[in-house]
Parts: sequence; structure tokens; C-alpha cells
Amino acid sequence: MRSFILKINGNTRCPDGISRPASVYDWASGTFFCKRISSAASKYADGKAGPEPLVGDRVYIWVNEKGKDSHGLGLTARASIDTITAENERYRLQLSGLTLMKKEVSMDEAFTSKPSSNLLREMKRYRLERIWALDEEDLTAIDALIDEYGGFQQPTDEDPIAEALLQQADNIARAVLERKSALIKPRPRQAAFRQVAIERHGGRCVFTKTRVIETLEAAHVIPHTGAQQFERPENSLLLRRDVHALFDLFLLSIDPDTSRIRVSPQLVHSFYAELEGRVVEHQLSGAALNFHFQEFLKATRL
Repeated sequence: MRSFILKINGNTRCPDGISRPASVYDWASGTFFCKRISSAASKYADGKAGPEPLVGDRVYIWVNEKGKDSHGLGLTARASIDTITAENERYRLQLSGLTLMKKEVSMDEAFTSKPSSNLLREMKRYRLERIWALDEEDLTAIDALIDEYGGFQQPTDEDPIAEALLQQADNIARAVLERKSALIKPRPRQAAFRQVAIERHGGRCVFTKTRVIETLEAAHVIPHTGAQQFERPENSLLLRRDVHALFDLFLLSIDPDTSRIRVSPQLVHSFYAELEGRVVEHQLSGAALNFHFQEFLKATRL
């Protein structure tokens, strides 16, 4: 396994153009890009050409702090490459094991802390996008810098749904489109998923408290893709059939910060507007809930 720094512009290279993720979930469901230079896939601090990043390699994500295409905070996260594809002047990457630093480190802070580091000296001199290949000395300096600034937040591998979000981003995007196009078909094991949801949520709709079992359906918060991680109970809600349809279309959601129902402006003149602000006991994975609410916010802005 080799190690690299992906020095990138946040607005154009990070998922949804988010330069400053508030949590790992802001980046969990997206694709990263980085600059590709055909003459040298990466570069060492001594100026020598470095190797091309491959699946399984470790990457440190450094989001540029200044410029029209970025307003990041510097060294932000670490991950492993799950897939990487060369596309003309850029690489497309899916990452796994993504963890954010407790405190980002700016270029000036990094150089002040480690002024003898050849890598940081070169990065300070050349502040544009680049893939930096790390030798043992560079890696020691970067890891020491991370430790100095508090290390990493809790890793996503303790939440299998968050990890699956990283690995299944393309499949999830297709599943979201299928939902909106009403192309979803009955699936094997759907009855078992529903029964688990009924037991988990006490046999009543999480949003309306309806107990008429014939009207209740099990909703996947992150759409069904075939990945077993999304068949877990903490990715399920029990919803009345009409509420389920609106939830799948991201016209209803749950605010992760307050556990209150949010209703799309499209429904403001319907009786569903009465659900706005109602507190619910959802028992959802944080990753699942954050994913759905971000999709709700996107749909609301359209």
C-alpha cells in the first residue's frame, strides 16, 4: 500500500462541491476527482515523478484554502481508494474508510509546525492542485501533524451503512432515479424486511402513528441497491403507503439534528403539511438519516 496527498479544489473535486464537510456524511455518498497529469501521475517532494494511485492505496485529502474553485481548510481527511478511473485530465475516485480530522490543518499551520519537512516546503511553494506521492519521511511528518491536531474523528467502519454509502454511490444514484421514475419492482425478501420494520417500530407508522397494518409498508431510507448493508433494520422505517411514496420522492424527511419531520414546500397546501415539525422516534442509522435529509434539501432547492 502506498500513500498520497490529493491536493484538490473543493468546489469542483469534492462531492456536491462541499469544501468543508461538517460530518463524514457530507462526503459519504459522492465521488471525488483530482487532477491528472499524463507526464507524471504524482510527484515526490524532491521533484521526481511518482507512481499512479491504485485501488487499496491510502490517500490524505487536502482541500485548497484559497481560489475561485475552493474554500477548504487544508488537510481534512484520510481514506483508501476503492475504485479509480483515469478520465483525460482527471481521476475519478470512490473512497472507503473515510475519516475526517478532528481539526483541519491549513498550509501555513502545517509549515509552521513542520518547517523542516521537504514535502510541506514544496506544497507551500506550489499551492495548486497536485497528487503528491509520499515517502516514509513524508508519511511520518504528515502522521505527526495529524496527531498534533487531535487525530481523526470516529471512523465510519463502526457504521456499516456509512461505509456502504461510500462504496455504493453509483448504485444509490441509479436507485434514486428508479424511485422517481416509479420503476421499483417487488423484490425477494421484501416481506422479511417489512416484518422486521413492523417489529422494530411497534406496528405503527413512524410519521402518522397509524396502526392499520394492511396500510403499512417498510421504507428503505437509503434506496435498495442489492447491497446487504442497506437491508439492515437501521435503514428501515414503517410508513403508511401514501407517506412512503412521498418519503421515497424526498418530499418528506426527518431533520437529523432535531428528529422532526420536514415537509417539502410542494406539499404546503396539502394535509401533509400538518406533519411539519412533528418529533418522531426513528431508530435510524446516522448515515441513512443524513443521506435522506440531504436528498430532501436538494429536491427542495430544485
